[in-house]
Amino acid sequence: MKKDILALGFDIGGTKIAAALGTGDGEIISSERVRSENRAPADMLEEMIVVGNKMLKANGFKSSDLSAIGIGAPGPMDIPKGTISPCNMKKWVDVPVKDYLSGKMGVKAYFDNDANAGVLAEWFFGAGKGCRHLIYLTMSTGIGGGIIVNGHLVQGASFTAGEIGHMVLDPKGPVCNCGLRGCYEAFCGGKAVSQRMQREIADQPDHPITKYVDGKIENLGYPALIEAVKDKNGYALDLWDEICMRNAQAIGILGNTFNPEMIVLGTIANHAKELLVNPINKHLPQFCWKEMINAMKIQPTALGNEIGEYSGICVALNGLFEEGKWKLPWDRK
Repeated sequence: MKKDILALGFDIGGTKIAAALGTGDGEIISSERVRSENRAPADMLEEMIVVGNKMLKANGFKSSDLSAIGIGAPGPMDIPKGTISPCNMKKWVDVPVKDYLSGKMGVKAYFDNDANAGVLAEWFFGAGKGCRHLIYLTMSTGIGGGIIVNGHLVQGASFTAGEIGHMVLDPKGPVCNCGLRGCYEAFCGGKAVSQRMQREIADQPDHPITKYVDGKIENLGYPALIEAVKDKNGYALDLWDEICMRNAQAIGILGNTFNPEMIVLGTIANHAKELLVNPINKHLPQFCWKEMINAMKIQPTALGNEIGEYSGICVALNGLFEEGKWKLPWDRK
């Protein structure tokens, strides 16, 4: 087993790609951001190679020093083939990300969806460090999830486990972007909440909540809602309580199903913290057995906005872990 693990990670997103060079001890040696919006895949893949080699050279390494490359990306994707066709990146159709990066850099690449990459990052180096049963929820434009059970990532029969945002909470609820009705994401995802606020305030240009967006109703969303809740705005408080109740409903299902030690909440919780966690805990007994609640902690992300720097690296580390080439940080002597 190598004592020194060096990994190159990429977190692919619709507007940017986070590239990072790091170690098996969780040290981020270097990181870069690459714009991805409206760019052709071939250009982006080539720039990823350039940026990766630039970080290696700047820190006195070469590609042969790498132990692995890790890639986290949005879906849809074919994990065994290592290809992606992200919904939010229209030019990317069946792009062979894994094989391209592996071939160009001369080292094995590992590949997974961004929510799984997130749970690995929080598990290895974040809020869930040391847990054997952990769930991470991405809570941004949409809602995704990553699940650790008995110290291993759950991927499922078709490598699509963890689509937590598309648990149906109410079959008569709002239509989700996925086509189902009443999904968790349709109630609590950032895009859905923005659309709801903009629809409900559309004919009220003087509504008090518009002051948080300089009167631009089209900019209403979670940032404005959180500030309005802090200011005890009545509309915001009612909407926030409903959102927290729906979050508790989904988390209760997860608690009763998986009995985790911890559920880590992503982006929105990083900004709202106890403003979100406390009311979720208040509503949780409606949806979850007390035995599960007593065993489970709900925790905002510890990595915050830096999770993108860790996620690709942690996909690489998990690949090495599953092959017996890297030990979990808390299992080392």
